[in-house]
Amino acid sequence: MSDSEDSSLDVNEYTIEDYYKLVKPLLQARNTSNTNYLNDHKLLRTLVDFNLSHSLSLKNLAKRELEIGDLIPTKINYIDTLVVKFSAADPTAFAPTTGTPYTTHYAGCFRNRYVEFCPHFAISAYLFSRFHIPDEYGSYEFIFSDSSKKISLENVKLIKGNNKLSAISYSQQHKSSINALSISGLNYKDVNLTKLLSTHDIETTEKLASKSIQSLSNQVMLNLSGFRNFEEYSIVRNSLEPPESLLNKIFPFVDDIQPESYSKEMLQVKELLIMLRKSLVQDMVIIKKKYPLNPLSKSDLFSSIEFLEFLNSVEAANMLDTIINQSMFSPDDDKTESDVDDTNSWPSVNQELESNPKDLNKIIEFQNNKIKALDHLVNNVYKQQQEKTNELLRSFIDNQNAIFQNQSEALLKISNSINGLIILLTSQNKNALSLVNQTLQETSNYIKTIEQTNLQRGVDNTVELLNNLSQVQAGSQQQQQQQQPPQRPLPSSQPSTAGSIASTQPTSAAPASQPQIALQPPPQASSVPPPVAPPTLPPHLPSLIHQHSQGPSPPSHIHPPQVPATVPSVGGSQLQHTIPLQAHQYYLNPTSTPPQHRSTPMSPIPQIALQQQQQQQAQLSQQPINLTPQQMERQRALHRRLSRQATTLFEMWDDFKGLEKELRDHDITVTEWLKIHGSSERQFRHTRLKIIKFIEEEAVRRRTTVDAVKERLHNKMRNRVRPWTLDEVQRMLTANKRIDLDDNS
Repeated sequence: MSDSEDSSLDVNEYTIEDYYKLVKPLLQARNTSNTNYLNDHKLLRTLVDFNLSHSLSLKNLAKRELEIGDLIPTKINYIDTLVVKFSAADPTAFAPTTGTPYTTHYAGCFRNRYVEFCPHFAISAYLFSRFHIPDEYGSYEFIFSDSSKKISLENVKLIKGNNKLSAISYSQQHKSSINALSISGLNYKDVNLTKLLSTHDIETTEKLASKSIQSLSNQVMLNLSGFRNFEEYSIVRNSLEPPESLLNKIFPFVDDIQPESYSKEMLQVKELLIMLRKSLVQDMVIIKKKYPLNPLSKSDLFSSIEFLEFLNSVEAANMLDTIINQSMFSPDDDKTESDVDDTNSWPSVNQELESNPKDLNKIIEFQNNKIKALDHLVNNVYKQQQEKTNELLRSFIDNQNAIFQNQSEALLKISNSINGLIILLTSQNKNALSLVNQTLQETSNYIKTIEQTNLQRGVDNTVELLNNLSQVQAGSQQQQQQQQPPQRPLPSSQPSTAGSIASTQPTSAAPASQPQIALQPPPQASSVPPPVAPPTLPPHLPSLIHQHSQGPSPPSHIHPPQVPATVPSVGGSQLQHTIPLQAHQYYLNPTSTPPQHRSTPMSPIPQIALQQQQQQQAQLSQQPINLTPQQMERQRALHRRLSRQATTLFEMWDDFKGLEKELRDHDITVTEWLKIHGSSERQFRHTRLKIIKFIEEEAVRRRTTVDAVKERLHNKMRNRVRPWTLDEVQRMLTANKRIDLDDNS
């Protein structure tokens, strides 16, 4: 919102409690159904917007121009400090011809005593969402493979607009603020937002901004963070030490940013992200517990087993209650959401109905929230178990492939040995017979050794898979028992709801008690090729070979140890696995062309987990083909649509031109883009193009800028008894009606 656009009629005296009531619904992420504009990303973006004004006293124009490279991590008196570099007017350097120039200023902030007011948390949460939380289409703003190499993060706008390189516009900032006030139950016409955001529980005459980092007022920064002096400054949640493996999963690309390959500004961004990700994990201990509907609380990383174990360790050390009580502005607030595992007492339906029948809706909403929380918990457990199972199966298949590759190499060596044997037999060397005997003996020993070794490795690999799957099942059951809230009786007047909850839980979450795998012999018709006719040998060779036929047994007569027909199944589903045999070449005659020959394995290979493999193949077939990051960005741009939520002229212009630029950047023609979308999108673009062309042609005719024409048309549309809509303007242009921009009536 414009700094001068807030209600000037508001004579209220705001307190810090009023600011808390403004930002708390943004952390709760509740009542978002009242507005279809604030999604998860815009919710966190608005929280950053408000916090920059509250903690750093930044104006809206300065906030819109901030880039990630303007955030400077440093330490003041051994305290993590975030310094923001911004441009501000310098009235002391006023010039009559050029007006008030803008100069570089700095403002700093420590971590706030209360997590709801902490600028470090607001900024880190929003940056986390841009890297780790997908949008409504399932795509991420940044891709790890190119986020630090293809894009200069120091030039990325902190508060994102239509794309990561464009700043948020005035209209977007204004609309986000209006919707945020609506979620909090406030009317923007009755609130002086600038005055509300600058409210603190202290009064100071010093200015926070300074022309250098060294001259920043530490006392003001301490007061704004909730402390009076450095001796008193203590952030209790800062004592937590998150595991390094968990921290490395947040902004993982920073480890690839090395001094020899990147600029000084990019190294500063690296230090910034390393500082913010540690404080974010510490703050999420509170957010996860008290605000479970927050977008970060629902994210995959902060729902992972690793983070939950860290959270449980804090709770087991009896530190969680202390951290919550000292790090929240109002920890005993009745309206503060409790953790999803905290089972509050179910309200009594009879008592509520006797006092007020309208409270039945509240009881139903309470029960629905509990059902959603349980469903979310079940989905998380199932997803984590599925990921572990898939990882074990991939490892098992890789090990089996290595065994079969070793088997294939052994067959190739045997084939080469036979070739050498044939060459010796056809030669006229007097020592040929002794060499033949030696070669046959070595080949026989090699066959026996390799055969037994590969069989043993295959069996050991299978047993290891079974043990790992059994441990996964046992671990998931234990985790469910720890995370599952204690069952409480539901109100007696709603037995059907209780029955539905109890009946749906076992089918969704209860895993099989013991893993099972079925081992079946491979079908001979499908996996074993027809035998190849033996080569024609010279007349004197059969007698020589017959002398050694009693020595080593041929490979086809070697049978592996008998494998049990059935083994306990995994998760109630039988598993089979087939490995394609590799083609090999062998030479029957040194002068002939080597024919292709598909070798039969030395022993029958057990087929493991066919049904599971079929399920995985079905899932893989539904997954998109692996694309490069550039191709993924191009596909995302190709499937982008014009926004139906752009209701003002400025929003429509930004959206249309933003799409044109994105298509142009990825070498996508309008024809190619229209082929992806249907006739409705073609018609919608045509209506918007009418207004775009009118503005551009009018700017050429008037010999002025496009912005000036947009401002005239915007005022023309607003200054009416019933303001014009974009569709009405389009219909007027289609009907060749004249729009006089000089007449505001």
